[in-house]
Amino acid sequence: MLKQSIYAAAKKMQIDFEQVTEHINHMGERGGSREEILLSYLRKYIPIKYEMNNGVIIDETGEQSRQQDIIIYDSFNSPVLLNMQSTKMVPIESVFSVIEVKSSLNKAEINKCVNNISSVKSLVKNSIGGINSPTAGFVFAFTSSTSLETLLDNLVEANTQVEKHKQISAVCVLDKGIILNVSKKGLNDIVLLPNEDSTPAVIKNTAENNLMLFYLLLMQYLNQSSVSVPNLLRYANAGELLNIEYIIPAKHVPLDASYKVGEGIIELETAYSMMKDSDLQKKIDEGKASSEDIMLFFSRQLKNIMNFTEKFTRVAQQNMGFMGKNYLISDIEKAIVTYKKLNSGEEVNEQELDFYNELNKDMYTQYQLYLQTQ
Repeated sequence: MLKQSIYAAAKKMQIDFEQVTEHINHMGERGGSREEILLSYLRKYIPIKYEMNNGVIIDETGEQSRQQDIIIYDSFNSPVLLNMQSTKMVPIESVFSVIEVKSSLNKAEINKCVNNISSVKSLVKNSIGGINSPTAGFVFAFTSSTSLETLLDNLVEANTQVEKHKQISAVCVLDKGIILNVSKKGLNDIVLLPNEDSTPAVIKNTAENNLMLFYLLLMQYLNQSSVSVPNLLRYANAGELLNIEYIIPAKHVPLDASYKVGEGIIELETAYSMMKDSDLQKKIDEGKASSEDIMLFFSRQLKNIMNFTEKFTRVAQQNMGFMGKNYLISDIEKAIVTYKKLNSGEEVNEQELDFYNELNKDMYTQYQLYLQTQ
């Protein structure tokens, strides 16, 4: 029964296309009509959980695809970010497949199809949980003035400009045949997502059989793929719709929390610890610090400073710059140990004291020299 229905649909599609070509001269209107011919067929045979429209696809970074003739997306869970009669804007996470529709396929149109579908496959596809299958790209043309073999040559040439995983899944020329991908191992298994282990091949057949195979290829991919719900808050941030500044009163700030600055993550406990010495930091910045103040500051904050630095550089630090001069972190740590002993009344040997005094004097001298240049 399905076979007879699809055969009848193929004949009707050809008749409808011939009428469109004969009676509509405006290319834009003709393009819309040819898409409607294919859409009216697909909507009869593809389950209602798949919505189909033309439009643009967007990702959470704000990047957009080129205009797509047919977007097949999740009709139950997908939000349409722009819903106008002339076009839709759909999040990439909700998209199963796209189809480029052409009246007559040639080299120039092949190039356009490759670029359009590649623009979809280049979008970032994230989701809230679940597995998100890659988006497949198909081409459907009613006819072509060239042979399938020539179209295959054109497609192979155009594909040299895009990565394998961004290439077209299959091309159907209704009155000629289909170009698809098969596995290199055995050369008989159809591959719906091109990869390094696949190669293109042609199948020549009648319009009825071509439409049947195109339908089966499309349905097979829809059945085996899955999409997830997009993170709409990320889309809102990308579109600057959520310009939100969070305010947490100091007494409610959780010290086990963290926040992102650039590429680094800062723990609030570390930041809060550094804030306690903000007056001492200000004293140093204003040139009013003594050598004792400088050593006191580093005895409290050296570890925090190095944590900050390593979080941002992602490299373990051996040296630390202070007022235009690099010091070994191990030397500063050694001096801090002596400084703490002196302040707690512990015994310090002569060698420890000499090292501490020398480094303390050198850092304070460097501090004074730096202030003179400001």
